[in-house]
Amino acid sequence: MTDTHIIPKWYFTVFVLLIGVLVLLSKGIFNKLSKIDTFIFGCFISVICSIQALYGILQWLKLISSVGRYQVVGSFDNPAGFAACLCAGLPFIFLCLKEVREKKQKTILYLLLLAVVLAIVVSGSRSGVLTIAIVLAIWLYPYIPFKLKSKILISVCLILVLLGGGYFLKKDSADGRLLIWRCSLEMVKDLPFCGYGINGFKAHYMDYQANFFMEKPNSGYMKLADNVSSPFNEYLNIVIKFGYLGMIILILGISLLIFCYCKDPKYEKRIALYSLLSIGIFSMFSYPFTYPFVWIIVCLDIFVLMRGNIVLNIQKNHRNILYVFAIAACSWGGIKLYQRINAEYQWGKIAYSTANENLVIYYKLMPVMGNNPYFLYNYSVALFELNRLNESLKLALFCNRYWADYDLELLLGNIYSKMKDYDMAEIHYRKASLMCPCRFVPLYYLYELYKEAGNANGMLSVGRSIMDKPVKVNSMQVMQIRNKVRRELSYIDIN
Repeated sequence: MTDTHIIPKWYFTVFVLLIGVLVLLSKGIFNKLSKIDTFIFGCFISVICSIQALYGILQWLKLISSVGRYQVVGSFDNPAGFAACLCAGLPFIFLCLKEVREKKQKTILYLLLLAVVLAIVVSGSRSGVLTIAIVLAIWLYPYIPFKLKSKILISVCLILVLLGGGYFLKKDSADGRLLIWRCSLEMVKDLPFCGYGINGFKAHYMDYQANFFMEKPNSGYMKLADNVSSPFNEYLNIVIKFGYLGMIILILGISLLIFCYCKDPKYEKRIALYSLLSIGIFSMFSYPFTYPFVWIIVCLDIFVLMRGNIVLNIQKNHRNILYVFAIAACSWGGIKLYQRINAEYQWGKIAYSTANENLVIYYKLMPVMGNNPYFLYNYSVALFELNRLNESLKLALFCNRYWADYDLELLLGNIYSKMKDYDMAEIHYRKASLMCPCRFVPLYYLYELYKEAGNANGMLSVGRSIMDKPVKVNSMQVMQIRNKVRRELSYIDIN
């Protein structure tokens, strides 16, 4: 779902922001703060988006190879992040077009605008296409020579066509999101007011998906379900994490920003609103806030909208004290960031090795990385590979508090199986199968479990389920599983 290098990108972004804030605070102490020029930032964002767009177009033309299974991704590994960042930055090209006067510069900007739009379209991101269509329609609204009713009718028809086309273009993908939203709403029903906390979705969603298929074993969604780490809707994500209270706070915040614009409707503030609108539309169908660039744009938009509307009159002495405290806080944040980056680096060196000496490093990293479910999972796997089953089980169960996940259920099943606790192993293998009903591995592990336990009836039942199961992706692993089970079932039938 997300960029495989998203963590380093976040660390780099936070590092740069900390340095920037420290510089600004230091200048503030000596009264040397300079005003932030929105146009300069707009130009900078436009250049970044243009480079990213050209990168994607070159991938589309197959002049540059792309990473992963998607063709047009820019410097990301999927179209969602690529399109989200371009959509967030697109309105700042409008600002540049408004500010520049020379015809040559305007021509270049129009070409860059076209490049960004083309890049989003060829990326195949349906959320991106819908977003730019709406934002461009709003931007071009004053220039369209039609009556108001005609403009509204055309806009509504365009949105409906894009929504319908987006659904039928990738129907399975769209239906998969409908399943995710359906299960997510069940989560909201259980904790509607305060939510599940900051990591609530990862900690609980897959349990709800498993329950859904337990209650509806013949659901048409079975072939579409997979391991999920995002609800593909940022608003739904807020309600899951923080409940209705979080949504109320969001609505109040949006209302405040609109009020700030209405109070001082400058063009730069309108651009900030366009940018937020772009991100807001994209957020209905995807996960743009996974990416640091989107957060930076949002912060800039909020600053632009609120600038001049909220003024804090603080005496110089008090202001300097606040600056010093802020510098201390940033310094502390920098130390924590360094510790985290160093821990990630140390973990990266041992993540794919299960040597006994690596356990010492895992243990030392626990104080820093102990709340990271991926680290806990890796640590548990390392212990399992070294046959330290009790420790592995303890860590896997601890990880399960942070993370409901298909792979974690398989690991728990494997641990219990090796401990000869067949009943518990069966529970976890079945749960993994319910989480991702299209996968063959949980059923195969269950088949092997019954074979090892001497449960012939269970083995036959699961074996037939494997043979009757529709194949979503006919991978080498699936073929090997089916061939082995077919041979063994044939042997049983003969005897």
